[in-house]
Amino acid sequence: MDKYARTEAALKSGADLVLELTVPFATGSAQYFARGSVSALLNTGVCDMLLFGSETGDLDTLKHQAGSATDLAELTANPPLPNDILGLEYLKALNYFKNESVTPYTLKRDGAGHDAPSPLGDTASASYLRGVLRKDDEYDTYKSLSAYMPQPAFDVCEKYFVEHRPVSPSDYSDFLFYTLMMQKENGYSEYFDVYDNLSDKIYNSLQDYDNFPGFITRLKSKEITYSHLSRALLHILLDIKKSEVSILIEKYSYCPYLRPLGFRTDVSDLLKAIKNNCDRPFISKLADAESILDADSLHSLKKDILASEIYAKNSLRSGTPVSEYRRTIITI
Repeated sequence: MDKYARTEAALKSGADLVLELTVPFATGSAQYFARGSVSALLNTGVCDMLLFGSETGDLDTLKHQAGSATDLAELTANPPLPNDILGLEYLKALNYFKNESVTPYTLKRDGAGHDAPSPLGDTASASYLRGVLRKDDEYDTYKSLSAYMPQPAFDVCEKYFVEHRPVSPSDYSDFLFYTLMMQKENGYSEYFDVYDNLSDKIYNSLQDYDNFPGFITRLKSKEITYSHLSRALLHILLDIKKSEVSILIEKYSYCPYLRPLGFRTDVSDLLKAIKNNCDRPFISKLADAESILDADSLHSLKKDILASEIYAKNSLRSGTPVSEYRRTIITI
């Protein structure tokens, strides 16, 4: 589902405020995702707690692993599970930003594991939910998922899929091929997550291109994981370059602005506190962005808008998508 539907689901399930994570970090590896997320929270000026899920549920162990370089061999021999990996990166991000005002907590993940292919009791992985939707794109399909979702989130899902269809990487196969062909003579090394050897491999494999996921499988090797390739090709498709990411990191410390996607109307005090204490421009209206952002942060915002509008074009069952500039913040 698109970010607005997911925002509505989060708010109706108990969240007070949803902030957008800028697209290079939202599509980045766990380290970039965590640093972008933590930086956004720190720059609100009101965050004093960071809660994340983990398979171990053991904060002391995660803290030890996050803060000790000597554990590298141990981690390699016993690689952590997916939520633990992201949890470690959240803790490392707090260390990276040298922040001691935010207290981390972790909540143990129960039930079906990350990427579990089938439900366990009354829980299911997000991968399973997405797989069911993609396998049989019918209006009634999602109803079988109600047992594994919070009721408010399921209600949003039910409403959303009347007018939208599930989006998958395959929907961008032609777009990716066109982009790769247009950039073929220049190579792809300037793009985020693409290195020289991968650029060469993409170039040499284009003649065998079939579709987005199939091309990932073709490029995959022991040295390059499926997830890395997914990110790299997506960054080519969205024109996200290493130089742009470097600016976001070096100039803005991973957070060029704060953009709310939605909030509960009974948390006006929270919004007021953020506006009074945040260290970054607060973009509540896209129309105001050009007057309050500098050139580099505005460029980043336009990449977020581009990604959203490309997604919207592929998600509607029929009709014309609403421009990002005409979308309003979700409130409940």
